[in-house]
Amino acid sequence: MKKINKAAAFLLVLLMVVTSACNRDNEKPRKDRSAGGTSEILVVTQNDEQWEGMIGDTIRAFFLQAQYGLPQPEALYKLSHINVSGFSDMFKKHKCLLIVEINRNLDKPVVETGEDVWAAPQRVMKIMAPDYSSWCQVFNEQKEAYKVMYDKVERDRILTVLRPSNDVNITQRIKEKLGFDITIPAGFFIAKDEPDFMWIRKELEKNSFGMFIYTTPYEDTLQLELSSLVSLRDRMMQKYVPGPTDGSFMTTEKEDMPPMLNYISTYPTGFAAEMRGMWCLVGDYMAGPFISYTFPDNRTGNLVTLEGYVYYPNHEKRDDLLQMQSLLFSVRIPEEE
Repeated sequence: MKKINKAAAFLLVLLMVVTSACNRDNEKPRKDRSAGGTSEILVVTQNDEQWEGMIGDTIRAFFLQAQYGLPQPEALYKLSHINVSGFSDMFKKHKCLLIVEINRNLDKPVVETGEDVWAAPQRVMKIMAPDYSSWCQVFNEQKEAYKVMYDKVERDRILTVLRPSNDVNITQRIKEKLGFDITIPAGFFIAKDEPDFMWIRKELEKNSFGMFIYTTPYEDTLQLELSSLVSLRDRMMQKYVPGPTDGSFMTTEKEDMPPMLNYISTYPTGFAAEMRGMWCLVGDYMAGPFISYTFPDNRTGNLVTLEGYVYYPNHEKRDDLLQMQSLLFSVRIPEEE
């Protein structure tokens, strides 16, 4: 593990015990696959009082808040709990672990984080503090960073499942046209392929998934503002994404759940404008959530948008949207020569 926001790295003792007699060729031993449900964090406390009191309330207030952009309220994460006395090897393989420790001998809180400690992919967060109040304070100060790390584990785990079924024909077409690699699993098909737009879909009996890839010349940073991104999206949707009835087409919901913009540096391209919101139809009644990432492509001078959407009426959609987000995060652009 290493201390967050500290220059010195702190290595887990457990990570040192990785060699054995059958590992003389210096290859790292393969980790067991991590366990746990999608978007689930296992919280490990020293006793029930910590979970049922101030510490548990603080954790729940953040991770159980509703995720923005979904038509039905769904929490960011599901939380499970166990005391450290029952923290067996089986539970140590959970992909997202949050370990609570109150140590009266500490002068101040200490935060440690480890990756793939007991399984892979995995993120272990351990927060130690001299008392409940300081534990909650340091959690609230750094909770967004914890979520970023847990989110990455969720995406990585989904991609380990989806990558083996990658549709080479679709990904090769994307690479020929746009010059980057991305994972598109079996079951998707290219519904539309225009010079500045691609629509890749997966249609099931009760639900459907889709990905849009569209480009426009990049001229000014103002194009990355929310109003510009929404305007661009609406133009592309009206032009290329018709609805099931004559004259209907996709657009962006702007009243009940207006799109929310966030600039991130953790996208594979290095920087992206992340937009979450709801899509709907003009002239019809279909709707659902979407998430998109827009970034400048310095090789082409274009602004590129990758978007994933879900349609699954009267069902929860958080995990389906996470699957689409994971595919969007699989994009890899070759380094410039």
